[in-house]
Amino acid sequence: MANEVKAGAPVNTKSLAAFLFNEMERLKAKETTPQEAIAQAKLASQLNNLLDYELKRTVIQLKLKEVGQSVEPKLREIESKVVDY
Repeated sequence: MANEVKAGAPVNTKSLAAFLFNEMERLKAKETTPQEAIAQAKLASQLNNLLDYELKRTVIQLKLKEVGQSVEPKLREIESKVVDY
C-alpha cells in the first residue's frame, strides 16, 4: 500500500489526517475498495477514542490535584512517538 506508515516513522495528528485524506482520494479514484475504506475509518475512529481518553485522563488528574490529591498531572505525548513494532 502506497500510503502505509513506515515502521519508526513519526505519527501525529497531521500525518494521520494526511493518511486519511489520501485514503479518501484513493477511494474516489477507485484505487481501494469500500471495505478497505470502512476498515480505515474504523481504525481512525479508535485512534480518535484513544486521543480523547488521554485528554480526559489528564483533566481528571488536574481535578484531583485541585482537591488536594497527590497526583502529578501529565499529558502523555502519545501522538508524536514513533511507531513501535
